[in-house]
Amino acid sequence: MDNEEEYETVRQQMQASLSQKQAVQLQFNEIKRTIEEVEKSGENDDLYELVGQVLIKKKKSEILEGLKDKKDILEFRLNSLNKSIESDTKRLQELQKTIEKT
Repeated sequence: MDNEEEYETVRQQMQASLSQKQAVQLQFNEIKRTIEEVEKSGENDDLYELVGQVLIKKKKSEILEGLKDKKDILEFRLNSLNKSIESDTKRLQELQKTIEKT
């Protein structure tokens, strides 16, 4: 693969990563807002979690635990995507310099 083909491939990979990052960031923000709302609720308030097509009554602590686990997973994915985007950006800059020299 020559430099121009590699440049295009890396550029497409970076675009895909940016799109994924945007989707994950939206999910992450939603989970954070949900955690904030659940934390505001009282210990004796009725809380429900949607499981499939059914709402199930659960304890506040159980719901928070599940939400925090999801938040951690999304945060890990965001960090991974950021590293991938950073790596792709560096590689694109290197390839751009190489292409300009030729």
